[in-house]
Amino acid sequence: MKKMKTAVALALVTALALTALAACGNGGQTNQPSQSGSGSPGTSATSSDPGQTEKGAYIGKVPITLKHDVHGNDAKWAEIYAKEQYGATYEVIDPDNDLAAEIAAVETFIGKGVDGIILHPVDENGVNGIIQEARDAGVNIMTYNVKASDCKVPFLGIDEAEVAAQMGADMAKQWIELYPDKEVKVGLISWTNIAFCFDNRTGPFLKGVKTVVDYLPTDSWGFKNSAGEDLTGATYWVHAGGDLELAQTVTADSITKYPDVNIVYGDNVSNGLGALSAYEAAGRGKAVDGVPVTEIIASTDASDGELNKLADPTSSLKYCLGMQPQTFAYAQVDMMMEIINGQLDNDTYVERTTPDVYFNYYKDSLQDLQDWYNTQYLPSSPLDLVGTYGA
Repeated sequence: MKKMKTAVALALVTALALTALAACGNGGQTNQPSQSGSGSPGTSATSSDPGQTEKGAYIGKVPITLKHDVHGNDAKWAEIYAKEQYGATYEVIDPDNDLAAEIAAVETFIGKGVDGIILHPVDENGVNGIIQEARDAGVNIMTYNVKASDCKVPFLGIDEAEVAAQMGADMAKQWIELYPDKEVKVGLISWTNIAFCFDNRTGPFLKGVKTVVDYLPTDSWGFKNSAGEDLTGATYWVHAGGDLELAQTVTADSITKYPDVNIVYGDNVSNGLGALSAYEAAGRGKAVDGVPVTEIIASTDASDGELNKLADPTSSLKYCLGMQPQTFAYAQVDMMMEIINGQLDNDTYVERTTPDVYFNYYKDSLQDLQDWYNTQYLPSSPLDLVGTYGA
């Protein structure tokens, strides 16, 4: 495999440098964030007390869930960075994908008098009221990853669309190179009820494939992105909603109905690995010396499970977007501190993005993959793809 693109490599070097800085102090031992919370709905993930930082800000974070590798590690990195960069206290309350618990968490932070709240909406339409409640109480609040539909407060998004489109194009090119006599047919295992996924993942992915082939189906699925564009091109497009078992079930049904699909994309870790599991259960999902036999599969988050499959020369999962919890955490804290310090108006909608990356078995080295993961994800045991699969 070839080396990662220069831009990604430079980003990795920067991230490693920042990690080294974060480790300075007591041998790096005291930099691990507290983990007193159980991760159950409405519980705190830290025992931080705003009184511990006399002059620092107090930031409350309400993620979508801490059970997800990206969001859980995002919270760990943010607590470290907020303290070391700004002397700020950072506390997390986990709603565990429940809108009512998420609203209650914001209300809890309002009651605590925090200086700012970072909110990752469970439902883009369901948080408008609680955002207004925070502003009415004089509490700063911003949204992250999924914008609130009212678009009244600053928003930090993840720039996934460009790399998702590139991944779609690269997968189509790779399939044609391997099997020029077999037409590209796309299957999607997705969220079909969230505009964010249409805008940033599945929609751009399809556009990328269409830059390579011009014969994808044009039948409407009834799915539109935020711009109102009808999204077409998939042979099958099923809803799994980030549920591993559901992804396995709907993909298994799709394999029976559409056995000729050969480009498969699951738009998060559970959708991707669930789809792969279903193909494996059907005797598919295999590769020989890195060459997929019946289909090429892609996933989204670049968790350890996904990267192990990507690196495995016998698995047909060979592409993955790379969600970056360290990078995302730093960007969230920086933006919230700008709001707290008055550099950004909390009542004016501003949209910023933080970069995502993309991994390709045929271009990226195993060393680069594991270095990136071990920097971004704070694993208790470092990922060793080189030792497992060879350089």
